[in-house]
Amino acid sequence: MAGNIIIIGGGLFNKGAQAMTFTTVDQIKRRYPNKNIYLFSTRDFEREEKEKALYKFNILPWNLNIKIKLLCFRGNLFKKIVKYGYLENNIRKIIKDTDFFIDISGYALSSQLGSFPSYSYLLNIMVAKKYSVPYYIFPQSIGPFNYPLKHKIFLYPLMKLYLKYPKKIFIREREGLMWVHKFTKENIKKSHDIVLQNKEYDLANIYNRGIHFREIMIEPNSVGIIPNSRIIARVNSNEIYLIYKSLIDGLLNAKKKVYILRHSYHDLEVCKTIKKFFPNNKSVKLISDDLNVIELENIIKQFDFVIASRYHSIIHSYKNGIPALVIGWATKYFELLENFNQLDYFFDSRSHIEINEINNKLEKMIRNYKHERENIVNKMIVINKRNIFDLIF
Repeated sequence: MAGNIIIIGGGLFNKGAQAMTFTTVDQIKRRYPNKNIYLFSTRDFEREEKEKALYKFNILPWNLNIKIKLLCFRGNLFKKIVKYGYLENNIRKIIKDTDFFIDISGYALSSQLGSFPSYSYLLNIMVAKKYSVPYYIFPQSIGPFNYPLKHKIFLYPLMKLYLKYPKKIFIREREGLMWVHKFTKENIKKSHDIVLQNKEYDLANIYNRGIHFREIMIEPNSVGIIPNSRIIARVNSNEIYLIYKSLIDGLLNAKKKVYILRHSYHDLEVCKTIKKFFPNNKSVKLISDDLNVIELENIIKQFDFVIASRYHSIIHSYKNGIPALVIGWATKYFELLENFNQLDYFFDSRSHIEINEINNKLEKMIRNYKHERENIVNKMIVINKRNIFDLIF
């Protein structure tokens, strides 16, 4: 067999992407300890060499220029795109000696993100097909496909042709199944997020050597606040900040300690803004460190519950039996909470959120979080009976 496995759509900056990357690397190494694993990620390729050397997987750039060169498109437009062109032959050689691609994009093929990410997403499959390398799309959110007409006339034929190529397309939500069914049906399967299916990491499969993890001890009777800058950008930011202030007031009145932390490098300023409402209150603490996903998970498991908006912060909470009051912005949040019978604690930021209503749900969570924890743990027992990696390897 060939010697390589390539991960597409992962990364190390966003902690959700990092969790999916670590999970995938770990699970592959358990099954194929001698394979070379490559993470194709331009942003991570640009990290310092000493940082990249920590990992047991290789990192290479993966941008429009490289994809187009690999597909052998010609023309003056593409001649001007030269960044990382010197790696083209090396990357082509790696692809030719690859068992399969695994796409762990999380959320990329959707008109909600604009049209360009969808073109880029389909180019990944086009490259795999050109070199006859099997392609797996691991559990992620897909759709909707409400592109402007000028893009739809190009994207729809491309999706019709190339979404049939992957061996399996695993989709997290029913809505995603509906959208993809317009273009392919035989290779689709619904599945939970891979991070939920991974009980724990074997760090020896991820890191080249022992790494020191920061141990941050959380005081008893504490709640975590994990915001999301995407929500701040989509709605009236003043309203959202007032909601956070009101929720924290409610927690303080209930004698809870509050920790504000980020699950993505994008969210630091949002966390700082929330903390500014309570500048001198020692019961409201800001954890501003850029923690890795393993450190974050160790923090989350110490909370009574969380108030969260980052999708994978909710995944990490449920994985560890921690309930969540959720302010979301997409269907993936609704269906995740529905799967865990937690919809009573879901608020969609795309609709107006009444402060009184969310405060009432907070009071309910304060009363019932121990009971909700039992419900979540029982659901996790069912989820952990199957592992998606066993279905393809």
